Amino acid sequence: MSFLGLTTHKELDAKLDAALKAQEINYQSWLLQTAGAERFNLPDPSIYSNQADLYCRLSWVMAAVNAVASDAALVELNVKRAWGERMRDIPNHPFETLIHKPNPLDSRYEFLYATVAMKKLTGNAYWWMNCENENLPPDELWLIPSHMIQPVPDDKMYLRGYLYYPGNGAEVMLEPWQVVHFRSFNPFSRFVGLSDIEALALVAQGDLGMQDWNTRLFKENNARLPGILTFEQMVEDGRWDKIKSDTREAARKRELLMLRGVGGGGVNWIQNAVSQKDMEFLAGRKANKEELWSVLAPGLAAMLDVTATEANAKAGRATFNERAIYPQLVMMQEKITLSILPRYGDSLYAEFDEVRYVDRQLELQEMDAYSKAHTYAEIREKYYTDKPLGDERDNMLPVQLAGKVNPMVPESELADVSTPEQTQSDTKEQPAMKADLKRWQRKAMKKVGQDVAFESELIPAMVAASIHSQLPTCKTESDVRSLFMNMLEGEPSALVVLEGIRLGVEALKVTNA
Repeated sequence: MSFLGLTTHKELDAKLDAALKAQEINYQSWLLQTAGAERFNLPDPSIYSNQADLYCRLSWVMAAVNAVASDAALVELNVKRAWGERMRDIPNHPFETLIHKPNPLDSRYEFLYATVAMKKLTGNAYWWMNCENENLPPDELWLIPSHMIQPVPDDKMYLRGYLYYPGNGAEVMLEPWQVVHFRSFNPFSRFVGLSDIEALALVAQGDLGMQDWNTRLFKENNARLPGILTFEQMVEDGRWDKIKSDTREAARKRELLMLRGVGGGGVNWIQNAVSQKDMEFLAGRKANKEELWSVLAPGLAAMLDVTATEANAKAGRATFNERAIYPQLVMMQEKITLSILPRYGDSLYAEFDEVRYVDRQLELQEMDAYSKAHTYAEIREKYYTDKPLGDERDNMLPVQLAGKVNPMVPESELADVSTPEQTQSDTKEQPAMKADLKRWQRKAMKKVGQDVAFESELIPAMVAASIHSQLPTCKTESDVRSLFMNMLEGEPSALVVLEGIRLGVEALKVTNA
């Protein structure tokens, strides 16, 4: 029976036996023995409190963790379903709605920020799911600080549950299916993650000491380095007390040290510490900052360096996104896929939006090369994840329809609406369109490497879109001249056709909506 919230050993054994019977996974003997041994070797949860304390005490740690957590919390999470080799997005999936309001107190940003920050600081982050049983989706998600919870390994169940410490001396056992545990790699444990702060402990403590020394020097000693006053002869006690009092008062008031009645040459000053220049104080703190940032937020130092050029800052941002943000998002989305989404159905996957740098010029070149040997249906599937058109165009190459104004319009429809008068009108508009293209070319050659705005009712939309997309990739005036020459010759590249496909797809989506 339970008495004052306590459970007897007999009741605990009964619950354990029931859980063993319901357990679906049969763990190997060596895993169970490992869990039984590690039960008594887990670190004290208070160590995570000390690690998190650096977030409040050391500005370098706060800056790095804040940069990673804030950027990660801004990335949108999507739930998708697997269809063969492809992923189809599920708009407004219930879990997406839940993550936007995880509980009555936390917003989406606050919740995800705290999760990533806790994981970076302690190597562990825990979500408690408010749900009736292990088969139902959660109604709420709550973050539990790492120093308030601990996994409980077991030699019969492998993981018996999680022990929660509310802070009032009580202990609450949580079921394994109630907790989602995000953890980093730990070479010494299968149950708890290893914090990055552990590897940086000495550096962090040294930097804290440097801060403390510098603060006391300017706050308490008024920027006076310690030294020694030597006296040629013994001084009587009364006069000695007066000398000490005068010395402290002069230091407090930042006055020159003035001593009375000691005789000429009777007092000497000996420097007892090296200067800040000799200690390279600022250089030492900068080295500490860069070491902390290289572990906690790779790329942040290059991105925020005051001497960084635009190219260096962009390279630092790309490194930061790929080495600091992206791994955290992958860790979270895979854990959500494994531990939460099966409650909503089969073949569901969580996926954050892409944050890694994409070379747009290279991507366009790949699309151009791909379109030369693939049909419309294949292009739509690969780059737009759209269904086939359902007519003969699905099996045609883009070059086969390169002469059409809009390849999304069926050939039969073009024949129906075309008239000799329209053909004659189009022929008359060709010189005017070429004149507009030449004017655009002259304007673009003055700003090589930039997308130059130009309005014309005569230039087809897909041609204008292609020029806009390729102007930033031009490096010289010759590149600009070649780009417009291709358009003036009336032979649009595959990129023009691809842009026409995109515009047609968007038009169809608007029509269907």
